[in-house]
Amino acid sequence: MPTLRAFLQGGGEIRLIVGVDIAHTSFEGLEDLLSLATYGSAITHVFHNEESAVFHPKLYLLSNATAARLVVGSNNITESGLYTNTEVALTIDDTPQSKVVADAETSFDSWRDPLHGMAKQLDAALLANLLSMGYVKRERDLLAQFRAQRGTSKGGTKSSRQPLFGKLRVVAPPVPDGGAAAPAAPVVGAPRGAGAARVATRPSDQTSNVLLMRPRLARGNTQLQVPIGLYHSNFFNQATHVVSGHDGHRRPISATRPERGRGKTNTLKLEIPEAKSMQAPVIRFDRAEGQITYRVYEDRSSSGRLIAQALEDGRQSSPVATVLTKPSTPESATWYRFI
Repeated sequence: MPTLRAFLQGGGEIRLIVGVDIAHTSFEGLEDLLSLATYGSAITHVFHNEESAVFHPKLYLLSNATAARLVVGSNNITESGLYTNTEVALTIDDTPQSKVVADAETSFDSWRDPLHGMAKQLDAALLANLLSMGYVKRERDLLAQFRAQRGTSKGGTKSSRQPLFGKLRVVAPPVPDGGAAAPAAPVVGAPRGAGAARVATRPSDQTSNVLLMRPRLARGNTQLQVPIGLYHSNFFNQATHVVSGHDGHRRPISATRPERGRGKTNTLKLEIPEAKSMQAPVIRFDRAEGQITYRVYEDRSSSGRLIAQALEDGRQSSPVATVLTKPSTPESATWYRFI
């Protein structure tokens, strides 16, 4: 944990997806992950399939603007998984733009997508519910359960039989104390010159952390026009920029003041260069800890199809959940929906 805290305080970002199956995830473990958000941009999602299928991937991606390291293995991020068990893992070093890294990111996106109902962003309320409803237990209870299971086997108690195998004790290294102070919460401001809010009729975004969009892009298929009402929503909250989930670069949001508007802001523009070569891009924006991150997909890709379907479902729902900037001409409109 001290290493993760230091990483966050240095400007790093952490995105985690954990399961709560087969009694390997403790209340205290999730509590520690939740506490990381006080040190920087850290978001944890909990994945669980009520069909009793186990969430079992061990996939780790570390990346910056120029390099990426992908680790695929058998081990959990636990003391036993890191130190005392016999485990194996494969490390792949590549660029952030490589296909193998892109495929891994697609898997991460699909696992934490709220549309399928099996992933929820961890917060204090969810953590309390997980404990009270028996999805997780406290570590003392898990330890007692583990010791009881280890004490017996199909052949009787271990103490009553002659061992068949040898023994090698492996001790995990001591955990250093860490107590770096949490930094101040990030501040998100408005672009200079932004006009007064003209709030459009739209679905409630009071508690939304996800915005789905089918944009109509201009200027070489890269410029997104952000409606002023959407910009003043609780989701964007007059943000000065968004962060690309593809390369980590900041994309500024700037005001436009056309002559016919007498110099007043009527829309805001945002460059999305990743969409340049796409036929029909769709975008997912995620907001956490005062920062908005986006990813762009072709609507024919696996992640893109989920977004496109959710937008279409929102058009048919009652009340309507998907907003069209030009309701009379859907083909030329930007569609968006809060999740």
